[in-house]
Amino acid sequence: MARITEEAGELAREVNHYYGEKPKKATEQEKTVEEELGDMIFVLTCFANSLDIDLSEAFHIAMTKFETRDKDRWTRKE
Repeated sequence: MARITEEAGELAREVNHYYGEKPKKATEQEKTVEEELGDMIFVLTCFANSLDIDLSEAFHIAMTKFETRDKDRWTRKE
């Protein structure tokens, strides 16, 4: 959980640099939101594997929920 929290913080920092009010300092290393999302996916995959959770099934359950219960809360992009 600590690693997931750490990666979420790094993702939030990158989002803030690109879309928020806090630009990067000239001395800060260039990273991307894409890279940080990839890190999140990797850490979540490791966590799921350690708990013997099938991520394909977990994703399917989540998508079913979003396509039914929450279908009117999102605008679908084609």
